[in-house]
Amino acid sequence: MMLIAAFENPVDDAQSTFRTLLSALAEPLLPRALPVLPDAPAGLTPAGAALLLTLCDADTAVWLPPQLLEAADYLRFHAGARLVADVADADFVYIPHGAALPDLASLKNGSVEYPDRSATLIIDAEGFSKGDGETSITGSGPGFAAPRKLDIKGLAEPFWPDWRAAASRFPQGVDVFFVAGDKVVGLPRTTRIEGR
Repeated sequence: MMLIAAFENPVDDAQSTFRTLLSALAEPLLPRALPVLPDAPAGLTPAGAALLLTLCDADTAVWLPPQLLEAADYLRFHAGARLVADVADADFVYIPHGAALPDLASLKNGSVEYPDRSATLIIDAEGFSKGDGETSITGSGPGFAAPRKLDIKGLAEPFWPDWRAAASRFPQGVDVFFVAGDKVVGLPRTTRIEGR
Protein backbone atom coordinates (compact mmCIF):
# COMPACT_ATOMS: atom_id res chain seq x y z
CA MET A 1 0.00 0.00 0.00
CA MET A 2 1.36 3.41 -0.98
CA LEU A 3 1.16 6.09 1.72
CA ILE A 4 -0.58 9.31 0.68
CA ALA A 5 1.23 12.63 1.17
CA ALA A 6 -0.18 15.02 3.78
CA PHE A 7 0.48 18.76 4.19
CA GLU A 8 2.94 20.06 1.60
CA ASN A 9 4.40 22.49 4.17
CA PRO A 10 3.64 20.75 7.47
CA VAL A 11 4.53 23.54 9.91
CA ASP A 12 3.02 26.47 8.00
CA ASP A 13 -0.06 24.52 6.89
CA ALA A 14 -0.77 23.24 10.41
CA GLN A 15 -0.30 26.72 11.92
CA SER A 16 -2.66 28.39 9.45
CA THR A 17 -5.23 25.62 9.94
CA PHE A 18 -4.93 25.93 13.73
CA ARG A 19 -5.62 29.68 13.55
CA THR A 20 -8.75 28.92 11.50
CA LEU A 21 -9.90 26.37 14.10
CA LEU A 22 -9.42 28.86 16.92
CA SER A 23 -11.51 31.38 14.98
CA ALA A 24 -14.19 28.74 14.39
CA LEU A 25 -14.48 28.17 18.15
CA ALA A 26 -14.36 31.89 18.92
CA GLU A 27 -17.35 32.51 16.61
CA PRO A 28 -19.40 29.31 16.78
CA LEU A 29 -21.72 28.19 13.97
CA LEU A 30 -19.98 30.48 11.48
CA PRO A 31 -18.56 28.45 8.56
CA ARG A 32 -14.94 29.25 7.78
CA ALA A 33 -12.84 28.18 4.82
CA LEU A 34 -9.90 25.95 5.67
CA PRO A 35 -6.65 27.38 4.26
CA VAL A 36 -5.20 24.02 3.16
CA LEU A 37 -6.77 20.74 2.12
CA PRO A 38 -4.27 17.87 2.03
CA ASP A 39 -4.68 14.65 0.10
CA ALA A 40 -6.54 12.13 2.23
CA PRO A 41 -6.84 8.34 2.29
CA ALA A 42 -10.08 6.45 1.73
CA GLY A 43 -12.73 7.19 4.33
CA LEU A 44 -11.15 10.46 5.45
CA THR A 45 -12.15 13.72 3.78
CA PRO A 46 -9.48 16.34 2.98
CA ALA A 47 -11.08 18.68 5.56
CA GLY A 48 -11.11 15.92 8.18
CA ALA A 49 -7.48 15.14 7.36
CA ALA A 50 -6.53 18.82 7.76
CA LEU A 51 -8.02 18.92 11.26
CA LEU A 52 -6.53 15.62 12.39
CA LEU A 53 -3.06 16.48 11.05
CA THR A 54 -3.25 19.83 12.85
CA LEU A 55 -4.63 18.69 16.20
CA CYS A 56 -3.11 15.23 16.70
CA ASP A 57 0.38 14.17 17.69
CA ALA A 58 2.13 11.46 19.68
CA ASP A 59 0.57 12.72 22.93
CA THR A 60 -3.02 12.45 21.73
CA ALA A 61 -5.28 9.42 21.48
CA VAL A 62 -7.40 9.22 18.31
CA TRP A 63 -10.42 7.05 17.58
CA LEU A 64 -11.45 6.22 14.03
CA PRO A 65 -14.13 3.78 12.90
CA PRO A 66 -12.48 0.34 12.54
CA GLN A 67 -12.93 0.26 8.75
CA LEU A 68 -10.61 3.28 8.25
CA LEU A 69 -7.41 1.21 8.23
CA GLU A 70 -5.65 3.32 5.60
CA ALA A 71 -6.53 6.51 7.50
CA ALA A 72 -5.12 5.00 10.69
CA ASP A 73 -1.77 4.32 8.95
CA TYR A 74 -1.83 7.84 7.48
CA LEU A 75 -2.27 9.46 10.92
CA ARG A 76 0.31 7.23 12.58
CA PHE A 77 2.88 8.14 9.93
CA HIS A 78 2.20 11.85 9.40
CA ALA A 79 1.13 12.91 12.91
CA GLY A 80 2.55 10.19 15.13
CA ALA A 81 -0.98 9.79 16.47
CA ARG A 82 -1.82 6.98 18.88
CA LEU A 83 -4.95 5.12 17.72
CA VAL A 84 -7.26 3.66 20.37
CA ALA A 85 -9.91 0.94 20.02
CA ASP A 86 -12.27 2.32 22.67
CA VAL A 87 -13.92 5.66 21.87
CA ALA A 88 -14.05 6.42 25.61
CA ASP A 89 -10.23 6.65 25.66
CA ALA A 90 -9.92 9.12 22.77
CA ASP A 91 -8.91 12.77 22.86
CA PHE A 92 -10.09 13.17 19.25
CA VAL A 93 -12.95 11.24 17.64
CA TYR A 94 -13.47 11.28 13.86
CA ILE A 95 -16.92 10.44 12.51
CA PRO A 96 -17.16 10.10 8.71
CA HIS A 97 -20.36 11.11 6.98
CA GLY A 98 -23.08 8.51 7.43
CA ALA A 99 -21.41 6.75 10.37
CA ALA A 100 -23.22 6.33 13.67
CA LEU A 101 -22.47 8.94 16.30
CA PRO A 102 -21.19 7.81 19.69
CA ASP A 103 -23.19 8.69 22.77
CA LEU A 104 -21.59 11.96 23.94
CA ALA A 105 -21.85 10.76 27.54
CA SER A 106 -19.54 7.85 26.64
CA LEU A 107 -16.72 10.19 25.58
CA LYS A 108 -14.12 11.86 27.76
CA ASN A 109 -16.03 14.73 29.35
CA GLY A 110 -13.27 16.03 31.62
CA SER A 111 -13.98 16.77 35.26
CA VAL A 112 -15.03 19.80 37.26
CA GLU A 113 -11.38 20.29 38.24
CA TYR A 114 -10.00 19.56 34.73
CA PRO A 115 -12.72 20.26 32.14
CA ASP A 116 -10.05 20.50 29.43
CA ARG A 117 -9.42 16.75 29.70
CA SER A 118 -12.28 16.02 27.35
CA ALA A 119 -12.74 14.74 23.83
CA THR A 120 -13.12 16.78 20.67
CA LEU A 121 -15.41 15.39 17.96
CA ILE A 122 -14.70 15.94 14.27
CA ILE A 123 -17.85 15.16 12.30
CA ASP A 124 -18.19 15.09 8.51
CA ALA A 125 -21.44 16.73 7.41
CA GLU A 126 -23.01 17.07 3.97
CA GLY A 127 -22.89 20.85 4.04
CA PHE A 128 -23.93 24.06 5.76
CA SER A 129 -26.62 26.60 4.94
CA LYS A 130 -27.90 29.78 6.57
CA GLY A 131 -30.52 27.97 8.56
CA ASP A 132 -33.97 29.17 7.61
CA GLY A 133 -35.58 25.72 7.50
CA GLU A 134 -37.09 23.40 10.10
CA THR A 135 -33.81 21.46 10.43
CA SER A 136 -31.82 24.53 11.47
CA ILE A 137 -30.57 25.32 14.95
CA THR A 138 -29.98 28.65 16.67
CA GLY A 139 -26.91 29.18 18.79
CA SER A 140 -26.16 31.79 21.41
CA GLY A 141 -23.66 32.36 24.19
CA PRO A 142 -19.98 33.37 24.22
CA GLY A 143 -18.78 34.33 20.74
CA PHE A 144 -22.23 35.47 19.54
CA ALA A 145 -23.00 39.16 19.10
CA ALA A 146 -26.54 37.95 18.35
CA PRO A 147 -28.12 34.49 18.01
CA ARG A 148 -26.89 32.73 14.86
CA LYS A 149 -28.81 30.19 12.78
CA LEU A 150 -27.25 27.35 10.84
CA ASP A 151 -28.42 24.18 9.15
CA ILE A 152 -25.84 21.40 9.38
CA LYS A 153 -26.93 18.98 6.68
CA GLY A 154 -26.64 15.21 7.03
CA LEU A 155 -26.09 15.15 10.78
CA ALA A 156 -27.13 11.84 12.30
CA GLU A 157 -29.63 11.69 15.14
CA PRO A 158 -29.68 11.96 18.11
CA PHE A 159 -26.86 14.52 18.12
CA TRP A 160 -28.79 17.57 19.34
CA PRO A 161 -30.56 15.87 22.28
CA ASP A 162 -27.19 14.40 23.29
CA TRP A 163 -25.60 17.84 22.95
CA ARG A 164 -28.18 19.40 25.28
CA ALA A 165 -27.64 16.63 27.84
CA ALA A 166 -23.86 17.11 27.69
CA ALA A 167 -24.23 20.90 27.97
CA SER A 168 -26.19 20.48 31.20
CA ARG A 169 -22.98 19.17 32.80
CA PHE A 170 -20.93 22.30 31.99
CA PRO A 171 -17.99 22.90 32.48
CA GLN A 172 -17.69 19.24 31.55
CA GLY A 173 -18.61 18.27 28.01
CA VAL A 174 -17.15 17.94 24.54
CA ASP A 175 -16.26 20.40 21.81
CA VAL A 176 -17.13 19.71 18.18
CA PHE A 177 -15.87 20.64 14.75
CA PHE A 178 -18.12 19.94 11.76
CA VAL A 179 -16.46 19.78 8.34
CA ALA A 180 -18.00 19.82 4.88
CA GLY A 181 -16.16 20.48 1.62
CA ASP A 182 -13.52 23.09 2.43
CA LYS A 183 -15.42 24.54 5.42
CA VAL A 184 -15.25 24.04 9.17
CA VAL A 185 -17.77 25.05 11.84
CA GLY A 186 -16.92 25.14 15.53
CA LEU A 187 -19.29 24.20 18.34
CA PRO A 188 -17.72 24.72 21.76
CA ARG A 189 -19.46 23.37 24.85
CA THR A 190 -20.32 26.96 25.89
CA THR A 191 -22.82 27.28 23.02
CA ARG A 192 -26.53 27.17 23.88
CA ILE A 193 -28.62 25.55 21.16
CA GLU A 194 -32.31 25.96 20.34
CA GLY A 195 -34.21 24.04 17.64
CA ARG A 196 -34.02 20.46 16.37
